Amino acid sequence: MLLITVAVAGYAVKRERDRVEAVERIALARKLALVGAEFREDDGVRARNIGLAAVKMHSDEYTRAALIDTLVEWRKTDMYALNPNAVADVAISGDGGTALFADMDDVFTVKLRTWLDEEVGIMEKASPVKLAAGADVMAVALSADGRIALTGDSDGTTGVWDLSGAGRPARRATLPTTAKDEYRDVESVALSRDGRIGIVGDFPGDLTVWDLTDPARPRRLSSTRAHDSTRDVELSGDGRTALTSSEKSVTIWDLTDPAKPVKTADLALPEDFAETTAMSEDGRTILVANAERADIWKLDDRARPVHTAMLDTALPGGTYDVALTPDGKTALLAGAGGAGSVWNLAQPYRPVRLASLRGYSQEVGYVALSSDGAIALMASPDRGLSIWDLRELAAIVADPAWFVCSRSDWPISNADWIRYTGTAAPPGFEDGDEVSLCSIR
Repeated sequence: MLLITVAVAGYAVKRERDRVEAVERIALARKLALVGAEFREDDGVRARNIGLAAVKMHSDEYTRAALIDTLVEWRKTDMYALNPNAVADVAISGDGGTALFADMDDVFTVKLRTWLDEEVGIMEKASPVKLAAGADVMAVALSADGRIALTGDSDGTTGVWDLSGAGRPARRATLPTTAKDEYRDVESVALSRDGRIGIVGDFPGDLTVWDLTDPARPRRLSSTRAHDSTRDVELSGDGRTALTSSEKSVTIWDLTDPAKPVKTADLALPEDFAETTAMSEDGRTILVANAERADIWKLDDRARPVHTAMLDTALPGGTYDVALTPDGKTALLAGAGGAGSVWNLAQPYRPVRLASLRGYSQEVGYVALSSDGAIALMASPDRGLSIWDLRELAAIVADPAWFVCSRSDWPISNADWIRYTGTAAPPGFEDGDEVSLCSIR
């Protein structure tokens, strides 16, 4: 009995010691994750190494997210040299090869391939090609193949551009405004996937549908009062479903007969909610966001929108713009504080945050995503454009520690280990000058 009592007592002591050690290990891992995040902007290598140590010490949602965000930060290319001015809107072609952006005074198109190539020096990267837009440009849209563009101006007109030629972009036509008001700015424009249908939303609140089958001879199919003032317009890939929004409402339109748009539903939203919207190419997923929250809606039936989830955006100051991939499975949100976040919406009732994108000192006003979600653009009034290469995001999110260690073994000196953790090196590494991070168990 005495032996059994001693054994039980010893086991209890060991369990308590193991519990205390586990708690201390978790606390240390989270401390390292926080320290690594603090180095993210100034010393990416150190941020990566300390973040890796955190995950190897204890892998949980917090430590993994910190390392993922550090690794994604490395995939940003600041395009400030391309255009340092305030950007008014941005669009990207489906393949991520062409970007279209406006800086209020001018509109530019640029080939993005060289900006993704690490072997190409800054002086050799593609320069933007200016479109002779004319009036202040408020909104832009680009067809999936990058051949047709729309530019909405402050005077209420919309330019139709052919970008398919080997030379400079050609303005094929100008869509006149239907507004009689003094303030008739074009607030938003959108194109069907093939560029044959275009829609324009203006400040007075009109939704105008255009047939652009012949870009040089566009035909106005209809003009409908949608709101007191339109903020956003979105169009499905087939041109059959449209979305319009104002500060107070988001409306779904059936454009099966584009000459007679039919209002099918209004989303049930809090008053003054809709700051920005996005719609998937199939017209079945809608994302609506404002300063407080972001909501996902499914539109399998255009007359019966279904609210599926609210995103915890965690963007201080709110969301300014959102983008969706054509399949509606990936979302990008960005706004105040220079912050952005990428979300997996494959399960619309259980959205998952994949990574944070940080790179601006103040705010992000406009975002765009390529069709596969591999290329993201973020535009800022104070830092121009940044391009994010997210082609390896799935592998990074799946196992960030493996992603790092599969490329090399990353050491940290014992001195740095003690400096950042306040503890001795992990067991097995006490006698060396370095701690092999990938070998920590």
